Amino acid sequence: MTTEKIILDINSLPRVDIEFMNNTHFDELVMVQKLGRLISTYQKSIAASKYDTQQITQEFENWIEHSHDHFSQENALMREVEFPMYQIHSTEHERVLAEIQFVYATWKNTGDIETLANYVFFTWPTWFITHINTMDLITAQFAVMNGYSPNSAPLYK
Repeated sequence: MTTEKIILDINSLPRVDIEFMNNTHFDELVMVQKLGRLISTYQKSIAASKYDTQQITQEFENWIEHSHDHFSQENALMREVEFPMYQIHSTEHERVLAEIQFVYATWKNTGDIETLANYVFFTWPTWFITHINTMDLITAQFAVMNGYSPNSAPLYK
């Protein structure tokens, strides 16, 4: 049984009340789409090259760095506005960052493209949309209702 890959569309990405969060989500989606294209090309290749492997690894490392910054920005916002659900939201950030790093380590140690593909095409997109539509949406609404400007720059860079 073949399962259809979940390919998120930038135009249908959920939006929240704070623009820097939307921009960060957009940037992350673009990165994961690029990684996904590299994975698909690798999977279709009869003989994947060292270059292909290096490109995937580099894009994955870029995604990890971006995810760390993304979560740090949101955590700083939550602390600034004293968001009551900070612990739950930040713990979810920690969990997902650890999950991404585990998939990365598996890729680096084994070259297992299927584990990587499963995460990028199924696990992460489902989590990402759900996270934006729940935790990020509520966080942004709370922040704006408590005086945070929707157009403010992130507190952490």
